[in-house]
Amino acid sequence: MSEPWHEADFLSAEKNEFAVILEAVSDGDPVGYAVGYFAADESELPSIAVSPDCRRLGAGDALLSALFDEVRSHGAAKMFLEVRESNDAAISLYEKNGFITAGTRKHFYDNPTEDALVMMKLL
Repeated sequence: MSEPWHEADFLSAEKNEFAVILEAVSDGDPVGYAVGYFAADESELPSIAVSPDCRRLGAGDALLSALFDEVRSHGAAKMFLEVRESNDAAISLYEKNGFITAGTRKHFYDNPTEDALVMMKLL
């Protein structure tokens, strides 16, 4: 399974003028995040995570919807992401939100080695 981002990853994204960082909050506590990058008419979703006890309650959908709006406001017309081919829950979330599989990156992930599906959504 892929690991959530670490503090250094967020600090790097915060300094990037082409990044969007969103947080999902429930009862005042953070329960998830989504990070997006945008350039020209494309965007990328490098990381999204929701606390295990808050999954399947709409936080992932809400984060994606807000991220789509944000990158679209910066001119993005499509979004790309990579996901472990075995991550059925994430793939289901992405497909439910309009992503389609556009290709495969062989041996993209480590620990364990696994292919990534490249997914794309027109915004």
